[in-house]
Amino acid sequence: MKGEGLETVKVREQLRSLIESYRIEDLMTTQYEAVDPEMTISDVVARMRALDLHEIPVVEDRNKLAGVVSYGSLLKRKNLPTGTKAKSVIESPPEVTEESKITEVAESIVSTGYREIPVVRGRKILGIISREDIVGIIPDIRNLRSIPVKEVMTKEVQTVTSKDSLKRAIELMGKLDVRTLPVVDSEDRLVGIVGVKDIVNYGWASRKGETVGEITGRSNPVDIDIGSLSIDNPVTVGPETLIGEAARTMVDRKISTLPVVENDTLKGILSTYDLVELVASFKSRDVVYVQITGLEEEDRHSLEVMDKEIETELKKIARLSKPMLFTLHVTKHNHAGNVAKYSLHGRLITEDKIFVAKAIEWNLIKATVETMERIQKMVKEMKESRLEHRRRSKS
Repeated sequence: MKGEGLETVKVREQLRSLIESYRIEDLMTTQYEAVDPEMTISDVVARMRALDLHEIPVVEDRNKLAGVVSYGSLLKRKNLPTGTKAKSVIESPPEVTEESKITEVAESIVSTGYREIPVVRGRKILGIISREDIVGIIPDIRNLRSIPVKEVMTKEVQTVTSKDSLKRAIELMGKLDVRTLPVVDSEDRLVGIVGVKDIVNYGWASRKGETVGEITGRSNPVDIDIGSLSIDNPVTVGPETLIGEAARTMVDRKISTLPVVENDTLKGILSTYDLVELVASFKSRDVVYVQITGLEEEDRHSLEVMDKEIETELKKIARLSKPMLFTLHVTKHNHAGNVAKYSLHGRLITEDKIFVAKAIEWNLIKATVETMERIQKMVKEMKESRLEHRRRSKS
């Protein structure tokens, strides 16, 4: 990361200690909503929609946690009847207690994609810890709040236009595993933003539906323009905005995604996920945390080779700058003749800086190698630039 404050192991350890001094019991929300195991999915979705939640706890007698219903998982089960009981679709969330370290919780949020996780003592639920709760500590930590947005944001952003169909937006969200898409005009100027909540709200208002797919629009979506659903004049930040200011805006205005704009042109996206990922990178670990998302079932046979290629390159990178956390998202595009093309987006957080690279190839392994080689090249250039700067300073 930028700045002298993060260039030494000693300072990084001090920063980790500062981050982990925040206690879960002080950050969590003790007033929370929950549903009964016998409640139907129709009623659960209605409750989540009304409360603007992405996950909701399912509790049995005396506040005992049975699991959670995840909005993300429901969206993938489009043929699920809305009369299905909540107890049939619950997931087991990561275990978070009052004693859990905030860096550990951040890593759990990164690995699961959850927005909210229950905090428990045994099976008794005590409260909820959310992405926003973790993001809320960033403005209080000098070495974090002073990082420019451009160093943390996602630069390769998929967009839609106001004339694109609802169906296209739904397909993109499914492929990219995202829940928000910027809306741009023909000159890439930001004109709005559309989220999965906007789509669900439309689907719920227009028809009750018998399956989750019908409610969310994933089954036979109505052919309307995105411009009819998108939010105009969204809140934005600039590339040079400090993430402390961006984090405060997200928390105060309850916004999970901020388009990054410069001279009216979209430059990237900053999300609460990006900021939680940054906090997770400070967790003490013996090996680099690696996560691959978006891989379809028919491509999982390539996972072992991908892991080896990533491990090989990370070892090379470690000689230059210690890797802390690496995430790789795979997007598969099917072309005519049943031929697939792969778009990979990698993000590496080291003790010095954040590096982002993208590769597009017909071969998944080749795309993985290319992504890693590009990141390694960036790390090498950063190291050489710093050495040259020091040589000049001494002379």
